[in-house]
Amino acid sequence: MKQGPQIVGMPTHIRTLVQVGLPLALSQLSEMAMAVTDTVLLGSLGVDAVAIGGISNNFFFTTMISFQAVLGGVGVLLSHARGGVEHGHGGGHDRRSIISAGVVLGMVAFIPCLLLLLCSSGIFSLMGEPEMVTRQGGQFINVLLYALWPNLVLLGLCRVALPSLGAESLLLWTMPAMALCNGVLNAALIHGWSGLPAYGLFGSAHATMLTGWAMSLVLLLLCLGRPQLRHLLKPARVHWPLFRELLVLGLPMMVTAASELLLFQITTLNAGRLGTRSLAAHQVALNTISLLFMVCLAIGQAANVRVAYWRGARKRAEACRASSGALLLVLAWTILTGLVLMLLPGWIARLYYTGGPPDAGTFATTVLLLKIAGIFQIVDGVQAVCNGALRGCGDTFVPMVISIVSYGVVGIGLGYWLAFHQGYGVEGLWIGLAAGLGVTAFALGARLYLLLYRTGDARP
Repeated sequence: MKQGPQIVGMPTHIRTLVQVGLPLALSQLSEMAMAVTDTVLLGSLGVDAVAIGGISNNFFFTTMISFQAVLGGVGVLLSHARGGVEHGHGGGHDRRSIISAGVVLGMVAFIPCLLLLLCSSGIFSLMGEPEMVTRQGGQFINVLLYALWPNLVLLGLCRVALPSLGAESLLLWTMPAMALCNGVLNAALIHGWSGLPAYGLFGSAHATMLTGWAMSLVLLLLCLGRPQLRHLLKPARVHWPLFRELLVLGLPMMVTAASELLLFQITTLNAGRLGTRSLAAHQVALNTISLLFMVCLAIGQAANVRVAYWRGARKRAEACRASSGALLLVLAWTILTGLVLMLLPGWIARLYYTGGPPDAGTFATTVLLLKIAGIFQIVDGVQAVCNGALRGCGDTFVPMVISIVSYGVVGIGLGYWLAFHQGYGVEGLWIGLAAGLGVTAFALGARLYLLLYRTGDARP
C-alpha cells in the first residue's frame, strides 16, 4: 500500500536548526572574542595603540565581511542540491561544480576588496583621522592583507558550505580553539614572549594574520580528512550559467550586508558628534546588542540552510515548518534576553564601567539605550530569520531593496532627524535604528509570507 508523505514534526525541525545554528553561533562569537582580546591586549600599550588597532581591525573586517557575503549563494545552491539528492529528485547543480564556482567567485571578489583595503591610509585621511592613525593604521592593515585571501575565500566558503553539506560540526570546536590561539599569539608577538620578537602594536596584526591562515588550513585539512567532503573538493569545470546564478544570488547579499554595516557605522559617527558621553553610552549598548545578535544571525543562517534543503527536496510544507521553527527560536531568544536588558540595564552597564562609575547623565543614558535595545533586538532577530529564509527561497534582490530603503530612509534618516532636529540626542539615533529594523522585519515578513507560505515559490 502506498504511504503518504512523511511529515517532520516541529520539535525535529527545531532540533535540526539548533544543530546547524550552534556551531555558527560559536564561530561568530569566537570572532568577536578575538576582537575583544586584541583590544584588551593592545590596551597594555596605551590609548593610541587601542585606537589604531581598533579602527584598523574594524575597517579591515567590515570591508572583508561585506565582500565575503557574495559567497552566500554557494550555501543556498548546495543546500538545495543536497535536499534533492537525499530525497531522490537529483535536481539542481552538481555540488562539486557549485564549490568550484564558489572558489572562482571568491577570487573575483578578492580583487576589489584588496584594492579598496590598499587605499586604507587615504580613506582614513579623508575621514579626518590624525596623521598617526592614518600612517600606522595603513601599515597595520597592510600586515592583515597577507591573510585576506584565506580569510575571504577559504573561511568564507567553509562558513557557507559546511552547514549546507551537513558538516557544521567542523566549526564547533575549531573556531573557539583558534580564538584562544589568537589571544596567546597576540600576547606573545606584542610583548615578545618565549623568545619571539616584540612587535608592539604590529604584533597584534601579525598574530591576527597568522591566525587567519591557521584557521583556514586547519578547516581545509579537516575537510580533506572526510571522504565525502574530499570528493566534493575536487576541482570541476565551472559553467557560466552556474557562475551567473551565484552572482545573481550573491551580489544582493553583499549589498544588503554592506547597507546594514553602514547603518551602524553612520549611527556611531552621528553618536560621536553628540559628544563623548553619548558615544560611550552608544558603544555600550551596541557592543551588548552585537553580542546577543550573533545567536540571531546563526538562527537566520540555519533557516537559510534548512529552507533551501526542503525546497530542493520539493517539500514546501517542510520548508514552511523550518522557517516557522526558526522564527520561534529567535523569538524565544530575543524575548528572554530582551527582558534581561529591560529589567537589569543598570547591572549590565556596570559591567562596562569597571574603571570607575561614569557621571550620572552618562549612566542614565546608557541604561535608557539598553532598555531600547531590549525591544530593538526582537525586530532585529525577526528580520535576520526572515532574510535567511528568503535567501533559502532564492530571493535576494527584493530583500536588498527593502533593506536599503528601510536602513537609509528610516534607520538613518529618522534617527538623524530625532537626534539633531528634535533634541532627542543619542536616544533619537537608537529610536531610528529600532524603527528601521522594525520596518525591515515587517516588510521581509510580508515578503516571506507571500513567497513561501501562501504561494510557494518554485524557483531553484
